[in-house]
Amino acid sequence: MKRFKELSKLGKNDISKKIKEIEMEIVKARVTASKGGKVKIRELKKTLANLKMLNKQNNGDRSKNRVAS
Repeated sequence: MKRFKELSKLGKNDISKKIKEIEMEIVKARVTASKGGKVKIRELKKTLANLKMLNKQNNGDRSKNRVAS
């Protein structure tokens, strides 16, 4: 899996593509998890979380700052 510094250098489109790729990898890894692939799933989930965080930062999502009316 890539380190956070490497992931942060990706562009917005690349991050979106990478998120989709990793989500598919997680699905595939779950199928083979019975064979001992649980460590790989954990690494994929961490990378996915980092990518989603970067995606949120790049999009300037300020939904937490919105006031409910």
